[in-house]
Amino acid sequence: MRNISRLFVLTIFLFIHPDAYSQQFSGRQLEQTVFKAIAKAYPASVRIWGFDTVSKQQMSAQFSGVVVTQEGYILTAAHVTIPGKTYQVTFPDGRKCIAVALGKIEYADDKTIPDVALMKIITKGNWPHAEMGISSTLKEYEPCLSIAYPESLNQARPTVRFGWVTRATNQRGFVQSTCKMEPGDSGGPLFDELGRVIALHSAIEVPEDLNYEIPVDLYKKYWTALNKPQIYTRLPDTADLIKDERPIRKVLTVPGLKHLNANFADISSHFKKSSIYITVSDNGKQQRVVGTLFSLSGLAFSKNVKNQSVIVGKNSLIGYGPLFVLVGNKRIQAKVLTRDKQNDLVLLRPYIEINGGIELKTIDHDPADIKPGKFLLSLLPDTAGIASVAGSNLFSIAKISSNGFLGAAIAYQDGPLLLTRIQPNSPASESGLQIADEVLFINGIEMRKAEDYGKVLQKYWPGDTVRLQMRRGGAAFEKKVVLGLMPSPKVNHPAELFNGGKSIRRDGFEKVFSHDAILQADQCGGPVFDLYGHLCGLNIARFSRASCLTLPTNCIYQFIDHYFSMKALMR
Repeated sequence: MRNISRLFVLTIFLFIHPDAYSQQFSGRQLEQTVFKAIAKAYPASVRIWGFDTVSKQQMSAQFSGVVVTQEGYILTAAHVTIPGKTYQVTFPDGRKCIAVALGKIEYADDKTIPDVALMKIITKGNWPHAEMGISSTLKEYEPCLSIAYPESLNQARPTVRFGWVTRATNQRGFVQSTCKMEPGDSGGPLFDELGRVIALHSAIEVPEDLNYEIPVDLYKKYWTALNKPQIYTRLPDTADLIKDERPIRKVLTVPGLKHLNANFADISSHFKKSSIYITVSDNGKQQRVVGTLFSLSGLAFSKNVKNQSVIVGKNSLIGYGPLFVLVGNKRIQAKVLTRDKQNDLVLLRPYIEINGGIELKTIDHDPADIKPGKFLLSLLPDTAGIASVAGSNLFSIAKISSNGFLGAAIAYQDGPLLLTRIQPNSPASESGLQIADEVLFINGIEMRKAEDYGKVLQKYWPGDTVRLQMRRGGAAFEKKVVLGLMPSPKVNHPAELFNGGKSIRRDGFEKVFSHDAILQADQCGGPVFDLYGHLCGLNIARFSRASCLTLPTNCIYQFIDHYFSMKALMR
């Protein structure tokens, strides 16, 4: 992806029947329409990267595309392809094949527009494909659906996001939508309610609702020209005739989408008390974060518990200073019962019982109902719930940014494990470690080969203490070092500049699902419900511009149950 001044290149949906929303907004009907569109469009949405067919190596960052014919023609974005180069294409079902980049159109004076590119699968086969729709009749408030592969999540299956058209054509010729995208989504498809491709992902600005799409009509109009593997620096002279594909039925828009959160106010009001503010005082600073209130009433392990209220929050947001929960105008002191670093959860008990908590005995322990396209509502204590759509089934996400940080590197070579670099102002530097120090043991584990070093350190979190047994100049010595936070590189890209930023602790989870709510990092910890009032989980991280992560209900239940069951055993 490239910077286009303030615009950055990136790498459905509802033609509604006249009676569908004539009287009132129907979120449940909308959800069912989304499910049908996903079932049709999902199999053709593909993950792509440059690929050397001789060495069998990946040769570029990943991007997205969509197959639109049985023979394997792929629509994608010009800024991610090079005509004549080969690419590996992966379908959601895991099938892989090779494609070659054909023609693309990027203007000589502005290579970021119109950003049109075509590819063709050269591996023999009959390929899942989506139907091409029409972009010339798009209107404001037509819903739309994205199915693409954000690089940050690095998942084998695509992520779904929901939005609507805000401008059918902007001054640069793009369709503008609220379907959030980020690096890796480039070239990915935007679908209508029939699962038809109406546009392809191209560019964003900083606000999450400013996303720019390449109209599908450009691909159809220049189909013949795009079959030649060349770069067009202006619109090709050869243009194909586009037949009239306007739908027979009347196209209606859904103005209610503009106030989507308000349309789910009934769910918000019913469960409002389950979302609660927690004030945290730590190192002289006070912060207000969100937690979820539960009632233990009716559970076997709570029979001898006088206070039936507990609160679950995001552990990394809640320090070790005095804690209070806010209920109306009251400040109620609370204490920490237990913490779970792996899932970033903390269990609190207020000093007095609080009404309105979610009854733990009523929640569904089976998270299998979470699937892409499911409409969700994230509750906050003092505002309307924030509507979103589930982007995935459950998945695990590797621990990368959440690793404990030492700041000392070794060379990956045979022989003694010698430190080759000490990062300034890092825990390693502050503890007095030096270049050429030999690493012998970490927390009692012998370092026999270079791979052991990173493998062992990856087990630990920021704030953990590691005991390093070292050798310098033939003399053995020992250091105890508290690991820090992994430093974040400064990136001046709009995908990294959204309001509130990413959660500091945002990966290393065994089971989560994603959704596309616009939540700030300090708003994580609150409950997530579906349109039927079922608790789906607890928001645990603002992961990226386009994704929040949620722990499923069974994880929350097990966390609470384990604490009280163990406590009962110790009586």
